Formats: sequence, structure tokens, C-alpha cells
Amino acid sequence: MTLFKVFGFSVHAYGLMLAIAFLVAIFGVGKMAKKYEIKFDTIIDLAVWVIIGAVVGARIAYVITEYRYFLAVPWWYIFMVNSGGLAFHGGLIGGFLTGFWFVKIKKIYPWKLADLVAPFIALGYSIVRLGCFLNGCCYGKISNVVWALRCSANDAALRHPTQLYSMFGSFLIAVILFKFRNHRRFSGFLFLLYIGLYSIMRFIVEIFRQSPMVFPFLSIAQLVCIILGTVAFGLIWFFERRDRKRRTGIDAASEFQR
Repeated sequence: MTLFKVFGFSVHAYGLMLAIAFLVAIFGVGKMAKKYEIKFDTIIDLAVWVIIGAVVGARIAYVITEYRYFLAVPWWYIFMVNSGGLAFHGGLIGGFLTGFWFVKIKKIYPWKLADLVAPFIALGYSIVRLGCFLNGCCYGKISNVVWALRCSANDAALRHPTQLYSMFGSFLIAVILFKFRNHRRFSGFLFLLYIGLYSIMRFIVEIFRQSPMVFPFLSIAQLVCIILGTVAFGLIWFFERRDRKRRTGIDAASEFQR
């Protein structure tokens, strides 16, 4: 969907919301990173690499999940990134890997920075889903619920507005993460919590979406959610258990010294 034109160039809803999401994340993380003495220029450089990794990862994941479409078109369509031709799971993984590589080179502790970024990923995702809604992509199944909407100009059917489900769900996750931003748990807790909560939210939203299936009762996206959610909550349990044992050992040693 074209919102308006600037000097003859069309500004699309999805692209605009994606740009706004990245700007909000860059300035938000840049402001919070000051207490760790991380320069704003470093955050800008990090954002550039994350954007590159996220777009590449998101496109690869989209091609994999929509493989049936790409089997029927010329191979170079794989490189034609257009509105809606990205998958968030792949973008999250691609952005994380390039970001992790960048901060290791800059000798910044990556998991502390991951905790700073996590709430803004959730907030940014919420903004981008508004772009999906305006663009008419990522819509849900045909439905007769009272809030069903006509989600595309080329489709008169009333459908679940799953873009809005994702938008509100991700905004709620952002609120939760901002509430826990000053946690005293292990570094990386907030990022893993985001992965876990996002996986739950996305799994539920997928129930109402028309998505490629791996089983009659499970979509590809839901399978990825199960894997990522299990890994995220499993790591939280493992590190929490490790820290409890460490604290118990320290307490026992202190008691013995008395």
C-alpha cells in the first residue's frame, strides 16, 4: 500500500513502519546504553549490521516457508525483496548472529546488550505488524467473528486480522520486558524471555493464519516456535538452576567459615 509520494518516490506502508521500528530501536537502545558507556556511534554501526543480517535472514526464512511459490517462478525471484516478502523468525536469527559478531569484535559483552535490545525488538515488531495490516499482507483465515476484516484490496472475504493480533501481542510483550529491564538475573535473561514469549504469542496467532503446514495440525512457523520456545525457556531454567546452586554453595561456604 502506497501511503504518499515524496519527490516522485512512493512511500509504502510496510517499508515506512519498518524504518520507524529501526529508528525507535536505535535511539532507544542508544539512550539506555549510555549507562554502560557504549557510544551512540557504536549503536549506529551495530544497527547497520543488524539490519543487513535481519533482511538476509528474513528473506531466506521467507523463501523456505513459501518454497512452493518459489518452485513455480524463475530462480531470481528469490532476490526480489518486496513488501511482505520477509519472515520474522529468520530476521531475528540473522540479526542476532550479525549483531553478536559485531559486539564480539568491539569487545562488548553481547548478552548484556541483548537484554537492552530485547524490549525494543518487541516494540519494533509491533510497529512493523501495523505496516503489514496497512499493506494487506500476513492476514488470517476466513472468519465470521464480529471483528473480521477485509484485509486485502484483492480479496473481498472477511478474515481474522492476525496482523493486529500480532501487533497487540507484541506490544504486551514489550511492556512485560520493559517492566523487567532492571532484573538481577543472569545476563541474557531478558533476551531469552523475549524469544520464549514471542514463540508462545506467534504459535497462538498461527492458529488463525493461512500458513504452510508440516503436519495437518502444525504449520512450519509453529514448529519453529516450539523449537525456539523450548530452547529459550530451557536455557532460562538451566542458568537459573546453575545460579541457585552457585548461591547455595557460597552461602554454605560462608556458614562453614563462621
